[in-house]
Amino acid sequence: MHQALTFALGVAIVFASPSLTRAQTRHSHPVAELTDGALRGMLGSQQRAVSSCASRADTRAFVADVRATVRPGARPSTLYNARIAVSVRSRPRDGELEGCVRRAVVDALRHQGYAVGRSVRARRTFRVAGRPERPEPPPAVAYSEREVRGLLQRANPRLSRCLGIAGVPERVNLHIVVDRRGQLSLQNAALPPGASGRALGCLSQTVSGLRARGRPGRRVRLTHAVSVASRSW
Repeated sequence: MHQALTFALGVAIVFASPSLTRAQTRHSHPVAELTDGALRGMLGSQQRAVSSCASRADTRAFVADVRATVRPGARPSTLYNARIAVSVRSRPRDGELEGCVRRAVVDALRHQGYAVGRSVRARRTFRVAGRPERPEPPPAVAYSEREVRGLLQRANPRLSRCLGIAGVPERVNLHIVVDRRGQLSLQNAALPPGASGRALGCLSQTVSGLRARGRPGRRVRLTHAVSVASRSW
């Protein structure tokens, strides 16, 4: 009986030894370590998530800049338990879009099979939609001296207050230039004796605040008379 039991155990060991040997020599598959390039590639694969967030947010943003920083977590550190920080900045700013993209990117990174042995950073800029087209320039308006005269006539009360004189003479001539952009500027003024020392600067500032819609093909000079007696003070 003892001999039979010994023989049975020996046979069991012989037949079990190959599988035991295979179990002892079985190797686990190594896990790749996360690098800057790998993280950048994972960010680049999130275009569909960004587009989905843009559709849900009905955003006017056309660019989303995504930055990700991954730091090791508790050992063994993988992306699943790593410390992941993602920031999103859109142009124009859209908080709803940015929050959606941030959550989507963090969730996508958590499910990647990488070991995290050091801090890794990456950045990716996504085009959310077409950049808004520049508005077409307004149609050109033909230069009209009548328009310029009208601008100066409406500015007469302010021009009169700039003179600050006692009451004579009744009229002062201003020599004005209109440049090719329609901008008016004071070239000279025939100020009478008694005019305030600040009058010329005030006149120049007032005239420079005027701009015609029409643009002449060259600089235009004209003379405008200001009636001092028409002042309202």
